[in-house]
Amino acid sequence: MSRSFQANMRTEGEAVIYDLEGDLSHQSEDALYGLRDWERTPESGRRFVVFNLTRVSYINSIGIAVLIRIVRALRQGGCQAFAYGATPHYQKLFRIVGLSEHMPIYPSEASILQRLKLLDS
Repeated sequence: MSRSFQANMRTEGEAVIYDLEGDLSHQSEDALYGLRDWERTPESGRRFVVFNLTRVSYINSIGIAVLIRIVRALRQGGCQAFAYGATPHYQKLFRIVGLSEHMPIYPSEASILQRLKLLDS
């Protein structure tokens, strides 16, 4: 059974963080694309985008394709994407399709924010 998709945005330092919840699938595609214009740098000037996947229960091929398109658009807009909270299974899939090369997966939000401080200095 598919869980409905939700996304909440918040900021932390130089990062815009999207807390995702539910299934990343065809049903969440429009919601993800509708969150913002992914090719533009956020008005706040923050150039790092973090996806919190800790509450994502299922990702299918369409969900992975959507993430790939979003990460590519972010790069074109001058932003860098990161993620945390992906299960080992999804981390492996992200590596297989090459997504983790463009959206590094970290173990926690704190570890990403620590990395971003180094990148921003």
